[in-house]
Amino acid sequence: MDGNTRRMGSPLDGTTRRVRVALDGRARRVGAALVSVFAVAVVVGAGAAPAWGQQRGDHRLLVGYYVPYDSTSWVSVQAHADELDVVAAQWVTIDGCGNLASRDDQTLKQVATDHSLRVLPSLLTLSPWLNHQVLTDDNASANALEQIVAYTVAEDYGGFDLDLEGVDPADRDALTAFVSSASQALHANGKLLTLAIPPKERDVTVGWAGAYDYAALGAQADLVTIMAYEYRGPFSGPGSVAPFDWVQRVTRFATSQIPADKVLLGLAFYGYDWNTTSGGARSLGYPQFAALAERYEAPVSFDPAQQSLTFEYEGLAGEPPPGVAPQARLNHAIAAHNAPPCEVQPPPSPPATPRPAAPPAGTPQAHAVWLEDSSSAAARLGLAATYHTGGVAVWRLGLEDPNVWDIFRSWFNR
Repeated sequence: MDGNTRRMGSPLDGTTRRVRVALDGRARRVGAALVSVFAVAVVVGAGAAPAWGQQRGDHRLLVGYYVPYDSTSWVSVQAHADELDVVAAQWVTIDGCGNLASRDDQTLKQVATDHSLRVLPSLLTLSPWLNHQVLTDDNASANALEQIVAYTVAEDYGGFDLDLEGVDPADRDALTAFVSSASQALHANGKLLTLAIPPKERDVTVGWAGAYDYAALGAQADLVTIMAYEYRGPFSGPGSVAPFDWVQRVTRFATSQIPADKVLLGLAFYGYDWNTTSGGARSLGYPQFAALAERYEAPVSFDPAQQSLTFEYEGLAGEPPPGVAPQARLNHAIAAHNAPPCEVQPPPSPPATPRPAAPPAGTPQAHAVWLEDSSSAAARLGLAATYHTGGVAVWRLGLEDPNVWDIFRSWFNR
C-alpha cells in the first residue's frame, strides 16, 4: 500500500511494559517555547505564520485528539492535562453551504485554562461529496472561511485544525487553495492553522492520499499531523495498523516535503480483532485487548518486525466480547452553535453492501488480534527523533495504554 488509507472505525488505544521515570515532563516543556508557538497575536495583520523552528528550539509538542462521544477521552484529558500541550477537539461539523456547527465543551476549556493546555477545535470530514462542495463551490468556500475565522476568534481558540479526509484527488488544487486562504485569514487574526492529513511514502496523486500536496500544504500550515496508521483494517488481513518500516518511510517522505519542525508524527493507540475463519474485523483498544487475552488465556507477544503487540485465540460465533467498565455520564457545560438551514443536500446514499451471513452460533472461529501499545509508541518516537519532527499527535485520547505516559515523559525530557 502507498498509505492511501484512512482513519476508520472507533479510535482506540495501546499496551505493554512500564518504563518508570521520576521526571516532570510538563515543567520544562511549558514555557517560552510553547508560549511562542501560540503567541501569533504578535503578528496580527502580518499575514505570516510564526517562525516555528527559530522560536521553539528543541521543544517537542504532544497533541492529543479528543472526541466528545466517549467519556474515557475526557478522563484522559483530566488525568494528563499537565503533560499534553494541545488538545484537538473534534466537536465541529460543516454542511454543504459551508456553515459550521459546534458543541464547545466549556468544562473542558476551563480545565485546559487551569493547566495552561491549549485547545484547538478540529473539523473532521469523511465525505468526498461534502469536501468537493466546500472546496469547489465559491459561495460555500467563502462562507466556510468566514465562519472558521469568526468562530475561532469568538471562542478565543489559539487556532483551528482541519482534518479533511476522503478528498477526491481531482480536488487536489482546490484543497491547496482552500488551505492557503484559511491560513492567510487565520494568521491575519493572530490564529494558527493546523492540519491532519493521510500518510504516503511518495507523492502519489491517486487514492486516499492523492489529494494532499505535502509541500504546498506544509508551506501554509503551522503544524501538520501525518496520520501514520490504518495501514491495515477491516479492508485487509491481520497485522499492525502502523507497521514500523512503513511508518519510517512515511516519516522520511513527510519531512522531505514539509519543514520537519512543523510535522507531528501521528501515533495510533488501537488495533483490530480479525476473524480469520469467517472474515470481518472489529476495532478495539487496550481494555478490550487485555480482556480478550485474559479470557482466552492467550500468550501475547511483541512482533519485532512490525513493532506491535499480537496474539491469537479461538472463540465461538455469537459469543459477546468481554465487557469493559461502563462509560460515565458527563454533566458538562456545552455551548451549542447551530448552523442555519442549508438547501444544499448530499446525494442519496448508495445501497448498503449486503453483509455475508453470520456463521451459526457456537461455531469455532479463529481470531488474530493486533494492537499498538506503549512499546509500539516508544519505537515510533525513535523515528520522530531521528527525523526531528516537531512532536507527535495521538489518535486518540481515551483508550490508550496507561504505560504510554511514562514513555512520553521519558522522551520529552531527553
